[in-house]
Amino acid sequence: MTPRLVRLRSHTVPVSAKTAWIVLEAALEDGTVGYGEASLFGEEAAVVAEVAAFDAALGEGLPVVGPVLAVLHQVGTPPARAVLKSGLEGALLDGLARRAGLPLCALLGGPYRPRIPAYANINRGTLDRSPEGFGRRAREIVATEGYREIKIAPFDGVRWREANADALAAGLARIAAVREAVGPEVGIRVDCHGRFNRPMAERVVAAVAALDLVWIEDPLDPDCPAEDRRAVRDAAHRAGMMVAGGEAIATLADARRFVAEGGHDVMLPDLRETGILDGLAILRLAVAAGLHASLHNPAGPVLDALSRQVAAALPSFLVLERQVGESPLYDALRGGTSVPVTDGTVGLDEGPGIGFAPDPATLAEAARTPLALARSFAGIPGAGPNA
Repeated sequence: MTPRLVRLRSHTVPVSAKTAWIVLEAALEDGTVGYGEASLFGEEAAVVAEVAAFDAALGEGLPVVGPVLAVLHQVGTPPARAVLKSGLEGALLDGLARRAGLPLCALLGGPYRPRIPAYANINRGTLDRSPEGFGRRAREIVATEGYREIKIAPFDGVRWREANADALAAGLARIAAVREAVGPEVGIRVDCHGRFNRPMAERVVAAVAALDLVWIEDPLDPDCPAEDRRAVRDAAHRAGMMVAGGEAIATLADARRFVAEGGHDVMLPDLRETGILDGLAILRLAVAAGLHASLHNPAGPVLDALSRQVAAALPSFLVLERQVGESPLYDALRGGTSVPVTDGTVGLDEGPGIGFAPDPATLAEAARTPLALARSFAGIPGAGPNA
């Protein structure tokens, strides 16, 4: 008998002035509960409202998975509803895997690997944005967390349409300081958050050529033409690095256009945009087209658990992003535990589904914590593309 979804709840976990996680709790009629993540920074109230409206309309419940998601599907889906659809798909698949007593990756065709190569995104947790602060933070994470590769977003305040040479120079100084701090054996990835046009991107690539970066991510403004992307990729290759991108990809059509542009070596979609099953298909398409498969994974521990399950279910997978050091709430939501990282690889949780259930005490405390997100992220350390 097909199980039915009978209740949907959201839990908002305030983390900082720039971050809040939204955990979805999907209850099936037999009492099984699955978990997903629908974090959408800056749109928390809209997501929570979508969850409440969906739950109110459930009535006696809906069969999972397709009939539930069909209710949310529409042309031109608003962002809050789209992230709910993706997060709900993850929660429902988690619930089905828990019912079967299997890890989610087994339902998705895996696991192809017991451990997943991973790098630490240290941007949001780096509060001292001086070059020395970046260097200290990178050295600390490498020394204590088991990672062999890190990612930074050093170009706070850079916009190619504005005259901000000092901000650009500061970003380059941060990269150099990180390389000096971690030594030559640690891989460094640099997220540019689409801040450059082609001339500026080519200058940046030339300036960091001697620092042996693994990749630069999203160097170009989204409005730049495909020929500019190909030119920057060529420049990056001459400097010995790859170009990564694709976090905004939501559909197979988006992925096909991304591949056709020819401007990237690595595709890293976000499961909050793609959902689980389309995310798998998108990354298989990327590999078939000669790109490396990765995942954008900069939010909370539920998204991380889902991303690890998907990575394990893919025949070919390069490396997984993991958010590191932003808040102790990350481990608290996991019940006070962390997933060990050994020699730059991370395993799966041992339980069924995504492998853990969010800690009820942490969720209860979060419900009593006011959501105090900044109206503008300008000038807030580590606020990503909005800084």
